[in-house]
Amino acid sequence: MSTQGIRDFRPEIHFTPATGWINDPNGLVYENGNYHLFAQYYPEPVWGPMHWCHAVSQDLLHWQHLPVALYPDADGAMFSGSAVYDKENTSGFGTKEHPPIVAMYTCHGDTEQQCIAYSTDTVNFAKYTGNPVIPNAEKIDFRDPKVIPNPKGGWSVVLAAGDRVEFYASENLKEWRKTGEFGPEGNHSQGVWECPDLFPLTIDGEEKWILIVSMGRNHENHGARTQYFIGQFDGETFTCDTPWDTAEFIDQSFDNYAGVTFDNAQERIMIAWGTSWIYARQLPTGEFCGYMAMPRKMELVHTPKGGLRMATPPVAWPFQEAPCGTGDLPGELFGLKVKGSGAATIRLENSRGQHFDFGVNEKGEIFIDRSQAGYKGFNEYFFSDWYSKISAPRYYEGEWELELHFDHSICELYADQYTRAFTQLMYPDTPYTKVAVAQGKAQVEVYAAK
Repeated sequence: MSTQGIRDFRPEIHFTPATGWINDPNGLVYENGNYHLFAQYYPEPVWGPMHWCHAVSQDLLHWQHLPVALYPDADGAMFSGSAVYDKENTSGFGTKEHPPIVAMYTCHGDTEQQCIAYSTDTVNFAKYTGNPVIPNAEKIDFRDPKVIPNPKGGWSVVLAAGDRVEFYASENLKEWRKTGEFGPEGNHSQGVWECPDLFPLTIDGEEKWILIVSMGRNHENHGARTQYFIGQFDGETFTCDTPWDTAEFIDQSFDNYAGVTFDNAQERIMIAWGTSWIYARQLPTGEFCGYMAMPRKMELVHTPKGGLRMATPPVAWPFQEAPCGTGDLPGELFGLKVKGSGAATIRLENSRGQHFDFGVNEKGEIFIDRSQAGYKGFNEYFFSDWYSKISAPRYYEGEWELELHFDHSICELYADQYTRAFTQLMYPDTPYTKVAVAQGKAQVEVYAAK
């Protein structure tokens, strides 16, 4: 259960529940100017029988809480899943004039099975009387279905099945047949696969398909992160363009997990859970427990040293257009832009001497370090080197630019034209008030919130 912190750590522009627990984002769908976010939820700030909470936004920064969409029932808890805007009413749950939103979720009971629910008013959901639509009597881990439009017509779903993902196809979202799977031998060492997603991106006029998989949620596997594979999807199964063990992380840190993208949006936008399973249950946040990370666009780019990679710029720059200074910090929601060459350490510091460092190290790696950033008493792993001191090689050479978004107790660092990203939580006893270049040479611009 979350503990009571010494002060209020709730962020301003990162989604949190009003009260209670959240983890994986579910059912991300866009309709008529509204971004719908559902998430794994329990009314108390502790993990419990899962519900789906619901919120809506027009700008992906400010959210309106709506009634709980799905409650546990006699068959089990409402585990992770997805939703689509069924514009052609292929399911028959609505009409072409009033298309339904159809959600597919994992019913977690004696086994894990895939079920659907639908809404014709975007708020209230009814569970399908023919559930489960993808039954399962044997597999222990069989969850997190992500429904997508099939490139050859109808629908596909990719779902996690232990150490691999499986693909199914349907014409009406009710009747499904298995079409393939992806999971090379030996990948089980990465931990259980979870929360897949599958979507196309175009670069240089060529379409590539991106398979997202979150994996490794226990300390023995060094925490949980999300990988992406670049390849092809023929409407039945996925093939990877490169060896599977060369896949990269969406985010280098451990406070970014279970990311999935919006159905029906004009851009490919992802939201991830901004927390780690290793210490999520002990966060010092009182009445709420769990964050969503900043929504990010998904783009493919060519890099000089990494080849074809994903860039994940944030959907917005939620700060003033002109810098407000270089040393003093304007509150607990602010942005930084840093330019430099060679090694440099940038430091945020408060009146108690607690500090958070980031920059480029002597090896030319981008790094982030919260080991001295604040309150340490709530979990033994939170400030350990593995989870606190994180670095990654650059995809580019020469001069560098960094962009940091800080929001009370969660920050995201972006580098190398957004091909590197780091999400970290931290809980300073008092707010950070100063930013300075602690080592090396760099130019720092400070931006206040809009």
